[in-house]
Amino acid sequence: AGRSPPPLPTYSHGACPTLVGGSTSATSVVTGFATGDQVRKLRLLVPSSYDGTRPYALMFAWHWLNAESDSFVSQGELETAIEQFPFIIVLPDKRTNDDGSKTYQFDWPFVESWGTESELFFFDDLLACVNQSFNLDRARVYGIGVSAGGLWVTFLSTTDRANHFAAIESLSGGLGSLGLAGGGWSMPYVPQPNKFPAVVLWGGDDDWLGLSLRDASIRYRDALRGDGHFVVECVHDAGHAVPPIEAPPGVTRFAFLWQFMLDHPMTVPGGASPWSAGLPPDAPSWCSLPP
Repeated sequence: AGRSPPPLPTYSHGACPTLVGGSTSATSVVTGFATGDQVRKLRLLVPSSYDGTRPYALMFAWHWLNAESDSFVSQGELETAIEQFPFIIVLPDKRTNDDGSKTYQFDWPFVESWGTESELFFFDDLLACVNQSFNLDRARVYGIGVSAGGLWVTFLSTTDRANHFAAIESLSGGLGSLGLAGGGWSMPYVPQPNKFPAVVLWGGDDDWLGLSLRDASIRYRDALRGDGHFVVECVHDAGHAVPPIEAPPGVTRFAFLWQFMLDHPMTVPGGASPWSAGLPPDAPSWCSLPP
C-alpha cells in the first residue's frame, strides 16, 4: 500500500495570506510573510502553464551557505525546470537580524537548537498557505537542500515533518558532526514512519564545509538504508562544488534530480521504488544503487 500524508498544519497567524509567486526569479519574490514571531522572505516559483485545473507537485528547496534563494533559482536552472516538468517550488530565504546579518551560523538552525522550533513553524506555515493558494498534489511534496541547506533538509527529515515528504534529496548535506568550542555537536538519526526514498549526493573525499560532508552523507545514507528507505547514492569528484551533471539535449540541467522526485509520489509504498531495477539511462555515471 502507498503512504498517506498527515493533515496539513494550521497557519500560525489564522487566515493565510494569498500567495501569488511568479515564473521568474524576479517575479517570484514574496516578502513580509508572517510566521510565528518573525517576518520572512522567500521565492515562490510557479510555472506559466499553471491555471489551477489540475494538481501540481510541490518542491521545497533550501539554499547553501551565505546564499539566497535567487542563487538556487539561477544555478539550479529553475525557471526552465518548472516549465519543462512542471512543478511549483518554494525557496525559503535564511533568517536575518534587524541589521541584515544572518541569524544562524550556517544559515539554517541545525546547530543552534534554540532556533529549530521557529524554523519548523516557518515550514509548517509555508506548507499550509501554499496549499491554500494553489491546487497541489499532497502525494507529491518534496524537499531538497544543498550544502547547509542539505544539512537542514536532513535535520528536517529526522522530525515529524518528514511525514509530509514523498521524497527527499540531500546534496552535500547529511547527518553532520562538528567539534565546537566547549564541546561538540552531532545530528542524530531519528526514524520516522514515512519511509521516503532519497537521493544522497556528495563530492567525494574533498567535500568539506567546516565539516566532512562526505562522512555526513555516508552516515545519512547508511541510516536511511538501515531504516528501510530506498536510496540512490551519487558520488562525484568535484568536491564541494556544483554537481557535474550534464543535461540531456533540450532538457534542463538537473532533470535527473527533478525526475527522481516526480517518479516517487506517496502512492509508491515506503521502501519501494520504480527505480529499484536500475537507474534511468540518462542518470549520471557516478550515481548508483548502493549494494
